Amino acid sequence: MDPKSSIFIYLDFDGVLHQDGEPAIDENGRLCKNPNLFCWLDDLQHVLNDFEDVRIIVSSDWRRLFEDETLIRLLGNVGSRFSGVVECTNSERYVEILQDASNRKIIYWLAIDDHESIEVAAPSDERLIFCRPDKGIGELAKQEELKQKIRALQKKIQSP
Repeated sequence: MDPKSSIFIYLDFDGVLHQDGEPAIDENGRLCKNPNLFCWLDDLQHVLNDFEDVRIIVSSDWRRLFEDETLIRLLGNVGSRFSGVVECTNSERYVEILQDASNRKIIYWLAIDDHESIEVAAPSDERLIFCRPDKGIGELAKQEELKQKIRALQKKIQSP
C-alpha cells in the first residue's frame, strides 16, 4: 500500500473495540478468556466492509504486550488489514500517532481512540474520532462518523 494514496486507521483497543477496564491480562501476562473483549470488533468490520483498501495500524498499548501475529489474530476478520504498530513512544497517544504518520509518510489517516489526548485534540483535528470508553465503536454515531470520514478521504485521494 502506498502511504501517499492509501487510507490508514490508527486503532486503539480498550475503549474502542471493547469497554475500557475489561480484564484482559492474567497474572502470568496471558490473555484472559473474557467474552467482553473485542465485543465491538464486528461493528468495525461492518463499517470497513464498504472500504476494502483501508489499512489498520495498531496504536493501542496492546502493541507493547503482544507480537504482531497475536494482534492480527485478535483483530479477527479485519486482521488482514494489519499494517503494523505505532513504533513511537510518548505519554500522549496523539503525539505518537502524529509522529508515526510522519515517519511512514502517511497522508490520509484517521485515529479511533478513547485516549485523553485524542479527546483534547479532536475538536481541532478532523482526522480524530474520539470514542466514549464505555461505548467505543459500538456507538452507531461513531460508526457513521468513521464512514463519513473515510468517504471524505477517498474524495481527497481521487481529486487531483
